[in-house]
Amino acid sequence: MAEIINIIAILLFLSCWILVIKKIVWNRFAPVKTVKAEVFDKYQANNASKYPGVFKQGRYMVVFATKDKKLAFAVSEISYHSYKIKEKGTLKYKGNQIISFQ
Repeated sequence: MAEIINIIAILLFLSCWILVIKKIVWNRFAPVKTVKAEVFDKYQANNASKYPGVFKQGRYMVVFATKDKKLAFAVSEISYHSYKIKEKGTLKYKGNQIISFQ
């Protein structure tokens, strides 16, 4: 029984690493796409610490609505404030990174 649990644990560990590597490779070699888009939403997701006084890390997200789907991107705090909801333009992105929005 212990051997089966060890095998399952190893398979889960390897599966997680394969998914992480796949995501990294996909983002690196993804094609550059250009679409007409509108800033649909933007929000700040806080990763609050349960310990007082410990640094809280914020994550800034911008969601774009295209003709076909919605795309969400993590952005820096500085660029987050430059996006205005309902703003329309041309979104150029590669994988999960915004190249430009004009």
